[in-house]
Amino acid sequence: MLPVPILLTFLLAYLSAGRLGITIIAALLGGVLLIGKLSLSQNHRNCTPLRESAPQGFARRVQRILDRAGVGGLEVYTIDDYIPNAFSYGKRVVLSLGLFEILDDDEILGVVAHEVGHVKNKDTLIFPLVAYFRVFMILSSIALFFMTLNLWVGLLALFLYVWYEFERSKFLKDREFKADYVALHLLDTPLSLKRALEELKYYEDIRAAVKNQTLPGIEPSIERKSSPKKRYWTPSFIVFPTHPSYDERIFRIVAYSHNFSTK
Repeated sequence: MLPVPILLTFLLAYLSAGRLGITIIAALLGGVLLIGKLSLSQNHRNCTPLRESAPQGFARRVQRILDRAGVGGLEVYTIDDYIPNAFSYGKRVVLSLGLFEILDDDEILGVVAHEVGHVKNKDTLIFPLVAYFRVFMILSSIALFFMTLNLWVGLLALFLYVWYEFERSKFLKDREFKADYVALHLLDTPLSLKRALEELKYYEDIRAAVKNQTLPGIEPSIERKSSPKKRYWTPSFIVFPTHPSYDERIFRIVAYSHNFSTK
């Protein structure tokens, strides 16, 4: 359903402004995609290959996961960031050093497998496009209103944008579940991903509690500053959540693992 609001936006442009409307909206989409492509950075200057920063035994365990995934050219890096985090882009998986402070080796392997799942599922190509189309839907709703100066056209275009946000939320949540599912097939101990999520949830709950204290302290804000994870142009506000909760993911992982054990 994700493409439907986009297609209806083109239909609305044609019905409200004819060929000129289609031309302007198509040019707008082309411009957004071009700027997005130019902004998509594959730069990893601040990252260190895992094989250079981790013990050889652990690096070999990570390599076994990459071999099982069967994705050619896939590499794992570490980045000097104390906040536990992991992300993937292109054919690269990046782990923050903060992960190594709160997770054990098996749990980190679970995180690696999840990110490898994103790469294997082509999410590193799909997610930027979803973000670019989001920008297009925002701009097109504005453009259609000013092209027609018609309040109803503007409201309908805004409705299509909100619809896209709703579908985008469902789509991205589903991709997270699918990455977890791939991870379970790559791990020797599938429930290590569950344990990793439990640890990360506990860590974030603790940091949120510290943030909400009324007394001053040196603990930095839970809000994460801009990080290399944002490797493509995307608005900073969120209308609908794009990630399932830890509890949702943990519940599904337990269910998946139970199915594995009963086969």
